[in-house]
Amino acid sequence: MNAELLQTFLDRHGADPARWPAHERATVEGLIAGDPEARRAFGKALRLDAALGGYGAAAPDDAALARLTAKLNGPLPAQKRPFWRLPAVLLDWQFAPAWPRMAALACCAVLGFAIGLTGVDRKFDTQTTAVTSSNAAASVFESEPFPGVQP
Repeated sequence: MNAELLQTFLDRHGADPARWPAHERATVEGLIAGDPEARRAFGKALRLDAALGGYGAAAPDDAALARLTAKLNGPLPAQKRPFWRLPAVLLDWQFAPAWPRMAALACCAVLGFAIGLTGVDRKFDTQTTAVTSSNAAASVFESEPFPGVQP
């Protein structure tokens, strides 16, 4: 066993010889006794074990556990409710990606109704050709050209 394997061994099993495997204990003890670098690694492992040994050693207090359990088993705090419930439901995160598209569609529908009611599309007239709804329908359904237009 070399110093690198000893370091891995100490990292795995710790510095307490009682936790070491019995078939490797004599080899490791002989290496620590004969090699100064192995003694330094063993010293570091002892200091680490001593530092880690203090953590988690205290037993939990029964009174503290009872207080904690009582607090966790108690009623939940009151939840806040919004004043206006309907907008909170409509603007929920599930509908968030859809509302801008729905608003744009509604604006287009209102604009289309406004154009249809005012008759803006039927008032187009030039000096050469008058476009009316009857001429547009005739161009779609009849094979003859517009009246008055020479091909």
